[in-house]
Amino acid sequence: MSRLSTLIAEARSGLSIQERIPDERWVAIASQCEAAEIAEIERRIMCLRAELEMVEEWDGDTIDDINIAISHFSQLLNIATRGP
Repeated sequence: MSRLSTLIAEARSGLSIQERIPDERWVAIASQCEAAEIAEIERRIMCLRAELEMVEEWDGDTIDDINIAISHFSQLLNIATRGP
């Protein structure tokens, strides 16, 4: 498991499956990101965008989920590279 995956797993600790990671935990993750984690975030965003192009139009739930993930990782990248 990558360091970024470990940080995200730790941020999810104590949350139910339906709960999203709170913003303050994303900020905490971003504060621990170094070059390797930033590169991984960029790769994840790129992969999610590619996956989004493959989703059928009728599958709105999947489209929404992917867009939410892209948004979270984009915000994480922004905070990690520029600060909160």
